[in-house]
Amino acid sequence: MQTFNINTLDQEWQILLNINANENTLLEKWVAIAQRLKAAGYRYETHHITAIGEGMATAARLCKEGARHIIAAGGDGTINEVVNGIFSSGVDTREVYLAILPMGRGNDTVRTHHYPENASECVDILKQGRFLKHDIGKVRVTKGDEILKERHFINIAGFGFDGEVIHNVTYRPKKLPGLSIYMSGLITTLLKRKAPTVKIKAGDKEYDGKIFMALGCICQYNGSGMREAKMADPQDGLMDIIIIPDISAPRVAWHLKDLKSGDHVDKIKFVQHWQTREVTISSDEQVLGEVEGEVLPIGQYHISLIPNSLNVLTNIK
Repeated sequence: MQTFNINTLDQEWQILLNINANENTLLEKWVAIAQRLKAAGYRYETHHITAIGEGMATAARLCKEGARHIIAAGGDGTINEVVNGIFSSGVDTREVYLAILPMGRGNDTVRTHHYPENASECVDILKQGRFLKHDIGKVRVTKGDEILKERHFINIAGFGFDGEVIHNVTYRPKKLPGLSIYMSGLITTLLKRKAPTVKIKAGDKEYDGKIFMALGCICQYNGSGMREAKMADPQDGLMDIIIIPDISAPRVAWHLKDLKSGDHVDKIKFVQHWQTREVTISSDEQVLGEVEGEVLPIGQYHISLIPNSLNVLTNIK
């Protein structure tokens, strides 16, 4: 990993705090974090995020007003909104520095970057000031000539089973721990799923058939700690594509440990792994997609990479 350091105490930080993230422990976590930030001498302004979409709008506004040092305080959805706000602002994203205070249920994005589970300890990572130039993905959803949606992502975009699970997770009881919510949605989807037939194309590589799941990966973890792409490097300028063809429910259960550890690419012989900067997923059937827990509209998907386009705080040595 190629990293570089800045003096984070020299900057004024804009903290976007999602007050709905993991609400059972949010206040306790934030009090501890605020005390450590104050003791370290940080200058910052806190912006409370109270509704879906507000994080994206606030990040975009702050960037347009000149802010270049932003902290996303929340879960993966908060990070996703902040990243999309930065990229929708029109500023040069290579001038923006993003740090994360993981306060959600899953906190998958920061797993690749070796953040500690205790969010207040992440203040120590901020003091270290070690950043890397992070790749960012972009999904464009189309229907015919119409663009239905464009969404950036810093971690993983999932299609097929992964998208269906996230759709079902939306309706799981939110009082459950992150992994329990995901596993509950996973089991529900596994019992009801119908594998779609898709065409996936990246350069001279092509897959045409039924899929269990297809992933576009910049980082390694998804689904509250499932290591779905252990080979992914967030700054190598390549997106790792994982394609799992249709697989039976018993076999999924058999390989669940491998999906958790990241060994599925090696142990399940028919799993395909590509590296590319651009891939398309098309189908005549309904294929659900998601980015960082947000369900995308149904359509044809074009996923591309914007290499080394955002400075992200890391704990990778």
